Amino acid sequence: MEEAKPLPKAIIFDCDGTLVDTETPYMSAFNKALQETFAGEGEAPKLNEEVWGRDCCGRGLEYDAKYAVTNFNLSCSADEFLVRWKSNFAKLIAEPGSITLLPGFDDLMSFARSQGFKCGVASSSDRHGLKLKLTNGVVANSKVLSSLDGFDTVVSNDDVTKHKPDPEIYLLAAERLGVPAAACCVVEDTATGVLAGKNAGMKVVAVPNKYTCKTQDFSKADVVATTMKDVIAAL
Repeated sequence: MEEAKPLPKAIIFDCDGTLVDTETPYMSAFNKALQETFAGEGEAPKLNEEVWGRDCCGRGLEYDAKYAVTNFNLSCSADEFLVRWKSNFAKLIAEPGSITLLPGFDDLMSFARSQGFKCGVASSSDRHGLKLKLTNGVVANSKVLSSLDGFDTVVSNDDVTKHKPDPEIYLLAAERLGVPAAACCVVEDTATGVLAGKNAGMKVVAVPNKYTCKTQDFSKADVVATTMKDVIAAL
């Protein structure tokens, strides 16, 4: 009889598009910045969900800002666009509860704690922005997590020098959790994030969101789930 595989000892979550729906306010803020800086004739360009998921999700803010100035006739540099975009975004997520917590988090978190798993977050967001998203999206809406202390570690873009799909951020999270990489399960919503987890030698469960489900390749993931609750069966 085949021996059952041991359960992972840690779950490491991505944040944007995995834990919380920040892609919707990010896209809205991006489109507003396009409208504010468009220098061409006629109506300003506006990205829809499919294009946003295909071209922008999971690539990082700096990449997306360069994408904007490269593909559209704007009256600003990529750095200037990024500042305007982030300002627009900050206004949309400023209040507790203003960011939607995605389905299944409480179920997965409760299961993880019942099994004694360590739980962490590893996100390409900067530290300040990440804490704001987790506070106003996860903590404000969760029934099982009352503060950021509910996570055993929170790792941001400010803590690493290389970015996803490089595995640095996931390896650092595992180190801080005190758990070997092979005993970690990553939960991600983008192909880039999936590759980062696999490059770290971890099990990866993809939970695509409405922006990435039809436009990104999740064939490298060990399992593709519909919600975070479904991750439980994949552990």
